[in-house]
Amino acid sequence: MTGPAWGSRFCLVLAAITIVIANYPRHRNRHLREQLVNSHKVTRNITQLQEITINLPPLRIPHLRHHRVTDWDPYFENANGQGINGSQNVALHLGATAYLDCRVAMLSGKKVMWLRQNTDWASLLTLGNTTHISDSRYSVSFQYPNNWRLAISGVRREDHGVYVCQVNTHPPRMLVTNVTILAPDIRIIDEAKHELRDRYYKTGSGIELTCVVRPSCPDSRVPYPVWRKNSEMLPDHVNVYHINGSNEDLVTRLYIERAKKTDSGEYTCSVSQFSTTAVHIHVLNGEKQAAVHDQWNAARTNCCAAFTELCVFASLFLYTWQSYSL
Repeated sequence: MTGPAWGSRFCLVLAAITIVIANYPRHRNRHLREQLVNSHKVTRNITQLQEITINLPPLRIPHLRHHRVTDWDPYFENANGQGINGSQNVALHLGATAYLDCRVAMLSGKKVMWLRQNTDWASLLTLGNTTHISDSRYSVSFQYPNNWRLAISGVRREDHGVYVCQVNTHPPRMLVTNVTILAPDIRIIDEAKHELRDRYYKTGSGIELTCVVRPSCPDSRVPYPVWRKNSEMLPDHVNVYHINGSNEDLVTRLYIERAKKTDSGEYTCSVSQFSTTAVHIHVLNGEKQAAVHDQWNAARTNCCAAFTELCVFASLFLYTWQSYSL
């Protein structure tokens, strides 16, 4: 290649370098201006984001129980999903259908059973969905999502005690339910409002008995009591009246206008088939009647006299002791 050709190329390269060098400060300044503008935009965006964050409501993190994270065994919980530690107490109304709940979380294929426990024995009531007791009043049902509910129909007084919901882990996990029975208070009283167990009448006299039922709690609904004689329906000549009692008491009155010897027997006042009280009526005549009344009145007189003497003795003792102390 000849000298003039090299010379022309060299001049072109030199000119290009000169142009680049001459334009470099201007391009550099333009790049810096773009970076400055971008930084202002980023700063403005961060400020706006901070303002939005300040106006947002606080973040709520759900409460996690420690054992849910670290312990994967079954555990008991209440209707609100809170863990149950210890026993629980349940009051059941006499004659009603009762439900005992056992909510088991994290069951993982384990079996749930209900037992009734006493100091000397324990009986298996249910296992899973199967009932293992001959008493048809007991049943079990699964309520979604985790409730193994034990039902007891027609609650009786003897149903009180300790019921255990148990999961077959090792060792077994148990939820203890202490059951008490709420029964109405039922009494048979006479005209003077004295509670009766035995009563003597003369033939031809009137018999009047009053049955008073007080519910176990103010909101419970109790049916009217039913009168029976010797566990059978009352004779036609025996009248029963329903009376408005004080507060929430239910009052029924039995009345016989002219008593006969055949009216003697056991008279019961019952609320359904679960709560009953009884009085024995004796209809007598002649000297036997007088003798019975004399003995009964003498016993009452002697009892009252003995009580009076005891009160007097106690008063004298207290008076003497106070005088001695002074």
